Amino acid sequence: MDITIKKISFFLFFIFISSILGGCTINQKNEEQQIINKATETTIQYFKEKENLDVVITKHQFAPKDFQSVWISGHVKDDKNKTFSADVEYANDYHIGSISTTKNFELKHD
Repeated sequence: MDITIKKISFFLFFIFISSILGGCTINQKNEEQQIINKATETTIQYFKEKENLDVVITKHQFAPKDFQSVWISGHVKDDKNKTFSADVEYANDYHIGSISTTKNFELKHD
């Protein structure tokens, strides 16, 4: 009888810990997705307002946590040869820190 209670207690404890850890992971993923969405929106808006260009976002990648930035990559809407990568600092009110472009893509506002 004691062995059965110990097994059930262990099983319930395991489920409890798993649900707590799973919940933390879900919250982190939701937060990351919100950062990506805002950084993407900021990048598109920047190119529209400052460069008068429509762009397509193709990729994102988080920088190491110390930088609190996400790299957003893409290209000009009608010209896939004109690509860019923007460093969006989400800890600094989604400020675009730097933009790198291909040789055939000159920015008006460097």
